Amino acid sequence: MSFEIIGELQAMLDDYHVKSMYMENHTIKKIPFEGSLNKAVNDDLIYNVPIYDMGSRRFAAFCSFTEAVWLQERDYKGNGEYLKNNISEPLDWFMLFYLFRLCGSGINYVPKTGLFNDFYGTHGFGNFWIIDSILMGRYRCTEWLDDLRERQIPFTDNKGYLLPQFSYPDMKSGHLKHFILKDSWKLVAAILDYLMQKPERAEIYQVTDYGNKWLQDNGYKKQNFVLTAFACDLAQYFNDFVDPKSRLYAGTNATKCIKSIYPKVGRVKEFDYINDVLQYQAERYGLNPMDCEDSRNCDIIRYLQEYQSKDHIAKNGGKVMLNNSVLKDIWGQEKYYKFVETL
Repeated sequence: MSFEIIGELQAMLDDYHVKSMYMENHTIKKIPFEGSLNKAVNDDLIYNVPIYDMGSRRFAAFCSFTEAVWLQERDYKGNGEYLKNNISEPLDWFMLFYLFRLCGSGINYVPKTGLFNDFYGTHGFGNFWIIDSILMGRYRCTEWLDDLRERQIPFTDNKGYLLPQFSYPDMKSGHLKHFILKDSWKLVAAILDYLMQKPERAEIYQVTDYGNKWLQDNGYKKQNFVLTAFACDLAQYFNDFVDPKSRLYAGTNATKCIKSIYPKVGRVKEFDYINDVLQYQAERYGLNPMDCEDSRNCDIIRYLQEYQSKDHIAKNGGKVMLNNSVLKDIWGQEKYYKFVETL
């Protein structure tokens, strides 16, 4: 093996997996549960903060919009009922997924309040102009670009990660908007053509590499994070083009988690080592590697740090939720929190 397993940390992750799958199965998929789900989960953070409630990437909040527009009235979370559409062309879907990731994936950590049609502006549906376009019955990427061109108010904001940086020397502002209007469709069309011409399904990392090469060839910086998220969307919804069980580049938090729980052994290349771990987790938990990159690594950092937004705290009546990780029992509170400080 290219990695070793730290037993106590693996036990923590196994415990988290069981708890989060309770939430996915019984709060998202709505599978009936006999008894008290709260007692079964036995973890205030997981039960009350909807970040730690899934194993499959498609059920993460940052995929709520893509699930809603793809599934419509079949959307498990019910958001698709309000986003019915007739999007059908692959280029339109590819543009939708790419632009959503480019603009921050709707991340703002604002939870739902339970009000009718309250998905708008909440976590996973934060300011993203195409949501407004779809609500107005505009379903083609050409229409979305026309809407952006005319839009005078902010078209996106972001609290989840840094947006890619663009710089045009003859402009003082509006660089991201200019890129979207000028070149985004060229990039996406090139990726679509690449996948259509490829004789076999692409791996997720290959889509990232191809997109990055196009960007660099055209004078732009790489977009590893955005392109990987986009490629994972393609693996989810266009798996005849991209293999959902394939290798991918892990994000910063996911990589940090992997290195903490599964230290590398030997001189194996980092990309191979990371994907060996993701494959191991995928087999252990019955998920795909792209699911594990997010829910079994990236989310774990936040879980151990007991992250929750001020909006989550307000919704929970001002109470700050703590996790009930078995690692606290195994190591004790002092050692646990010292470890968390290193993450």
